[in-house]
Amino acid sequence: MTKRQVNATNVDTREKLLRLAARAFGTQGYAATTMRGIADQAGIEAASIYYHFSSKEELLEAVMEHGAQSIFAHTRARIAALPADADAEQRFRAGLLGLIGAMIKYGDYTLAHGRQLAELPDKVRERQIKRRAQHQDFWNGMLEDLRAEGRLREDIDIALCRVFVLSTIASVQTWFNPKKGSPEKVIDELCTILFEGVRPREVRKPARRAQAVAS
Repeated sequence: MTKRQVNATNVDTREKLLRLAARAFGTQGYAATTMRGIADQAGIEAASIYYHFSSKEELLEAVMEHGAQSIFAHTRARIAALPADADAEQRFRAGLLGLIGAMIKYGDYTLAHGRQLAELPDKVRERQIKRRAQHQDFWNGMLEDLRAEGRLREDIDIALCRVFVLSTIASVQTWFNPKKGSPEKVIDELCTILFEGVRPREVRKPARRAQAVAS
């Protein structure tokens, strides 16, 4: 086996371990997940996992970082594919479509990120909080651009609006059914609710007929 083949095998094994670990951390939590259990699922010797990660904490940190980078890159790629003159609403819609696609594609990492921060080791939790802050700043900027272009009311709380939108997408694995609609349809509906509201448009009542005053 050539050096290039060995390196490719190592990369593949590392990717496999990250996926399996993300699923384990997301479904079992940090305390219940073991390095041996992940190695067994990967089909490697228990000691071999330490070639890639020196500890369970390092593995968790790698899962969090890889998941966050993958999701963010997927989101940014959708926006980058737009024409240079795309407006704020087009960028916002593209970003949401990229995000929902990433949540579906990287489902195991989404589960891992969804665990309560209190379960994480202190150092991992601190870095995860910083990652979330960067993600929040990105979407705050998207919403501020919408407001600057007159697509969002001046009195809207940006942080609360961000939570409203992103929390819906964050739970996509619990409700999305591709048989009932595409991600594009979901984002169109969500944006309609956001920009137009849910209150029915006023319906003009038919004019009351005047009573006849002559036969």
